[in-house]
Amino acid sequence: MIRLLFKFFSQFPLRWLWAFGAPLGSFVWFASKNYRLKSLAHIGAAGFDPEGSLPAAVRANTGRLMAELPAIWFWSEPRLIAHCHSASESVLLQAIEQAARERRGLLFMTPHLGSFEVIPRYIAKHLPITVLYKPAKNPAVDRLICEARNRGLVRSVPADLGGVRALLRCLQRGEAVGLLPDQVPSQGDGQLAPFFSRPAWTMTLPRGLIERLNPIVLIAVAERRLCTTVSGRGAWEIHFEAYHGASSPQAINAAMEQWIRRLPEQYLWSYNRYKGTEVPNR
Repeated sequence: MIRLLFKFFSQFPLRWLWAFGAPLGSFVWFASKNYRLKSLAHIGAAGFDPEGSLPAAVRANTGRLMAELPAIWFWSEPRLIAHCHSASESVLLQAIEQAARERRGLLFMTPHLGSFEVIPRYIAKHLPITVLYKPAKNPAVDRLICEARNRGLVRSVPADLGGVRALLRCLQRGEAVGLLPDQVPSQGDGQLAPFFSRPAWTMTLPRGLIERLNPIVLIAVAERRLCTTVSGRGAWEIHFEAYHGASSPQAINAAMEQWIRRLPEQYLWSYNRYKGTEVPNR
């Protein structure tokens, strides 16, 4: 039933899905007090004004994030790529060329920002990529996610020991892998590091991959652009940036913060980034 619903909505244009998603986000925002207070607390903890205009933009974009999933998961590759643009694609191509020349793997790091689900499918137009994901608790939803994400040259592996080993093997073969470094790690698998000046449990996996296998590291962000010159329709702008910073959780958190500050309205502030620590409601 869930799959049929997603397939049905995948028939609509992207701009229609986004138009539907904005009020959906507002509905969820006002219907769930816990979700709303958590988002406002995280916005305030990051130094933004929870009483300003940002929360309205955040709830609209969170709704768009939900509404665009049928398109990202079930559109054909040509249709999806037609809605993507990247002014920094040369950064990606140079990294791919360098990786092949030096026989190194590629590590893509993406925060919970913008349309992060579209990034692996865009990268896969150039080369295979294996991404780490946290399985859903609902078996039916998890099956849907696995079906949707394992398409074409994209392969997903669970965020467990087996998945980590799969990423290691991919990098050893000189392939590409992707992960969300701001994802809260399982208990005992991370360390406390500042995130917007507050302690947050942060995964140490990126540091392990970088120090052990020396991959070429890129930050990838998919910005949601409602009005573009691409046939007058909405599109995703894919940003690629080479990362030459330290491999520590603190440094990687700082790099994620920089991108979130550029597009705060498109960050998933409701994500429980401070799980296991105390964040006051404001």
